[in-house]
Amino acid sequence: RLVEVLKTFNSRTCQVVLGAGAMRSAGLKNISAKHLALASESLSLCMALIPHVKECLRHVMSPSQTVLLAQLDRATTDFVNHQNELHRKLVAIMTDRADYHARMLTATNWDELDPSAQPPVPAMDALVKEVRKLHKVLKRYLPPTPLRSVFAQIFAMYEGKLTAHYAGMRITSGNGKRQLMVNSQYLLRRLRALDPSLPVDWELEVVVNNIDLVKPYHHPAANLASADKTNPAAADVPLADAELEPQLSAQMQALAVTPQSGPENE
Repeated sequence: RLVEVLKTFNSRTCQVVLGAGAMRSAGLKNISAKHLALASESLSLCMALIPHVKECLRHVMSPSQTVLLAQLDRATTDFVNHQNELHRKLVAIMTDRADYHARMLTATNWDELDPSAQPPVPAMDALVKEVRKLHKVLKRYLPPTPLRSVFAQIFAMYEGKLTAHYAGMRITSGNGKRQLMVNSQYLLRRLRALDPSLPVDWELEVVVNNIDLVKPYHHPAANLASADKTNPAAADVPLADAELEPQLSAQMQALAVTPQSGPENE
């Protein structure tokens, strides 16, 4: 009966949190990080009690009955697997947010930033605030060990995504590269300040240093406008015709071709 109670608790907790059943039964608008953390801790409480329950039962059970205690071990394994799923859900939530923030950082026009601008840019500021907010919430409900475990996974995920997006950035100036560097250093400082024991040994600075500057793209219309300003006489002549006309005249002279008069040459 005790094993059935534990299994029922584990199953119902999974349904109302991971299965979002609480949104229907309790009228919640969403399942938040707080709910995931509280569910994880409720499982930890059950796992902490099981060894003591086993010892109590062992003293009142006959030797032939002690084999039944293995069912409690299986219940513990189920709790561990469920707790890991809750932690992976926390990482999944931040993975979606990491994709968004990485796109915003890639869309930032680093070359157009004021050379005297101080970090962070809005996209980097939003990223840091979200991570710090999650840490503040989870720190209230998770013990240090699982908290570090969850954030180790989150930081590893962020490092991979930001490194990949940095490699695809098009930066055309030394100022743009410097702005990306100081913002990356700001990110690392803020994340390390959360907990000195958390691993934040990212290589973002190396990635930024390895970014090759690309030549800025100039639209042909911009070149034409510039040519019109420097040579007003050519303003009414299409660029292609102005370039080809001397070449065609030279070819006709070399071949001694005399244009014949006719309707097509009038």
